[in-house]
Amino acid sequence: MRFRYAFKEAMSGFKRSRLSAFASIFVLFVSLLSMGTFVIVGYNVNRLIKMIKEKIEIEVFIKDGRTKEQIDSLKKIVKSFDEVEDVIYISKEEAAKIFEKEFGEDIFSVLDFNPLPASFKIKLKEGFRTSRGVESVVGKLRKIPDFEDVKYRRLLLRIIERRFQILSWAFLGGGILLSLISILLIVNTIRLSIYAKRKLIKIMQLVGATRGFIMLPFLIQGLLQGLIAGILSAMIIYTMLRVVIPQFPDDVVSSVNIPDLFFPALVLLGLVLGFVGSWISARKYITYKLIS
Repeated sequence: MRFRYAFKEAMSGFKRSRLSAFASIFVLFVSLLSMGTFVIVGYNVNRLIKMIKEKIEIEVFIKDGRTKEQIDSLKKIVKSFDEVEDVIYISKEEAAKIFEKEFGEDIFSVLDFNPLPASFKIKLKEGFRTSRGVESVVGKLRKIPDFEDVKYRRLLLRIIERRFQILSWAFLGGGILLSLISILLIVNTIRLSIYAKRKLIKIMQLVGATRGFIMLPFLIQGLLQGLIAGILSAMIIYTMLRVVIPQFPDDVVSSVNIPDLFFPALVLLGLVLGFVGSWISARKYITYKLIS
């Protein structure tokens, strides 16, 4: 009975302040649409960066004249590093074949001997595929006298990390700003509804209605605004993904991925923002000063 009354009053609040309610729903819808787009873009950029980082390897060149036993021993030492996931040995002969494959010319057609050194290609564990993790491994490798030189894509790794950090902060800042704007508009809408019902609220206070009972319709009104905006934004994003994205080339379509529970989370975020906005407004404006 109590909830039915609160729901009925919430719907009447929509009718009394249609324009402000529509404005709140629209801005919240645009905010959720933008945040949802940010999440999808950020999620897929993060996946792309992880794929690039997986291909970043450390290559360490072994000094000539080392026996098979020495090479096996070196491989065990490198593989024992906490940061290292796998170590692949490239012999001088394999290095010559790689040279021929990449440059289209046999090294022995240019020189009478093979100057290419044997090497290890080192793949790091996921948690260490960062500038700090790579530098840690490189520092250890350079202390081993049997290694001649260490190479890795230092510049590429730093550019990726710097750009991703900037993108992450931009997405976070944009999401917070849009959330605050949405909450402020809902606060204003609920404030107008409270003002429109000020006489009814005064009567309810005089007959002893609790603050929670008076607040409930306005909280439901905020939740409904958030729910409508969340469902609309989820529907638009779903439509964009199913209709617009397939128009792009297949390699683009196959690379786009959506986080699990993305759409329910988007609707839930709308509910949370709607509730927070209505709760702030109701707490602030529904006071017993109204009866004075």
